[in-house]
Amino acid sequence: MAQTFYPITPVEVTPGTASAWTDVDVSAYVPAGATGVILHCVNTHASNNYALGLRKNGSTDARTTSITSNAHCWAAIGVDANRIFEAYIGNTTYIDIYLVGYTVSGVTFFTNAYDKSKTTLTTWEDIDCSTEAPSAIGLIFEVKGSTAAYAMGLRTNGSTDNRTASTLYHDTFGVIIGCDASQICEGYIENVAVDFFLVGYITDGCTFNTNATDVSLATTATWLDLTALPATANMGFIEVTSGGAYNYGLRKNGSAEDIYKYAFRHPWAFVECDASQIIEGEIANVAVDFFVVGYATAVAVVQLSAVSAGVCSVSGAIRVARALAAASAGIASVSGAIRVARSLSAISQGVASVTASLTKTKWLSAISAGVATVSGSIRVARALSAVSAGIASVAGSLGILRGLSATIAGSSIVTASLFHVRKGIKTLAAVRNLLAVRNIPPVR
Repeated sequence: MAQTFYPITPVEVTPGTASAWTDVDVSAYVPAGATGVILHCVNTHASNNYALGLRKNGSTDARTTSITSNAHCWAAIGVDANRIFEAYIGNTTYIDIYLVGYTVSGVTFFTNAYDKSKTTLTTWEDIDCSTEAPSAIGLIFEVKGSTAAYAMGLRTNGSTDNRTASTLYHDTFGVIIGCDASQICEGYIENVAVDFFLVGYITDGCTFNTNATDVSLATTATWLDLTALPATANMGFIEVTSGGAYNYGLRKNGSAEDIYKYAFRHPWAFVECDASQIIEGEIANVAVDFFVVGYATAVAVVQLSAVSAGVCSVSGAIRVARALAAASAGIASVSGAIRVARSLSAISQGVASVTASLTKTKWLSAISAGVATVSGSIRVARALSAVSAGIASVAGSLGILRGLSATIAGSSIVTASLFHVRKGIKTLAAVRNLLAVRNIPPVR
């Protein structure tokens, strides 16, 4: 399953012009290739209702019903290739639009929405979207009410859920709901003044519950953790119902955001969860309930870590391979050099013959141009030979020096011997003189 919903830290993108369709460029916050945006819309005025409209850039849709004072809701709408959508607001001071996420391939938005409004009242009825949303697993609607509050509901085909709280004006606005394998969901209206418009559909990256999971709170007036979403979730699609105009808030666990306004009375929320799949909620009255109808799936961090490690290994392997290739090339060069060196001697001996052949053979004239290089190599070889001869001479000289050293070392012994010889000669001469005086003949 691919990731198709990407929550971001909320950033306000409210247009600066009121009562006109205005381009909203979100290219600074979402990447190229984004197909749509997830928006959180708030009317901060305590008593005045103001118009709110959203559409894909280039659309001719023109639904600008008000959002009730002090109310908030979520929506999902398409962007064009330049990451622009269009917004219509009745007041630039009190209507706030926050960008809270974006979608990519796997979530498709129409330029102009398809009207899927019902005519049958107070009964659950199939809404077939197979033509507009082939292969869809989830459907994205815009809900438009009227000045009077009428009951409405949307659920996955085959569900037994039966939540039909009323809606007013544009207070529900965005709905994301699952469908069956035939791209059918079910809808309920109390009055034909409530309309459903199919603005997009989902084919990947989300899981939808046939029957929603109740994650309602029992404590009021404080932010509390909701029951955790499944382990792979990064965003929850939460249906909110309220028995009256009571405040509620939903936010990522750990966030400091504090948008706490009316649920009037059947909005949906598209909210990021933390790494533990926790979303925080706050309610002013236990008549406000939360139901998880589905969730978007994130790419698991552990998978990314494994991929990253694999990339490092591959990169390392590539570097090793390159090093081996370089080493192999170097070995070849060294081997070649050795072979060249061995050949230089033979080349030196054959140079005279080669030169003679070159002067006598015209078809070898092309090779003649290379003689200088060969001759240069021969000169190098001869120089090496001279060095070798010099080394032999040096070695001989070292031998002579060693011999001289030995001779010098022995000279002291010779000198001592000569000293004793001289003393012996003097002694012999004295003996001879004594014998002559006494007329004693010398021994022969």
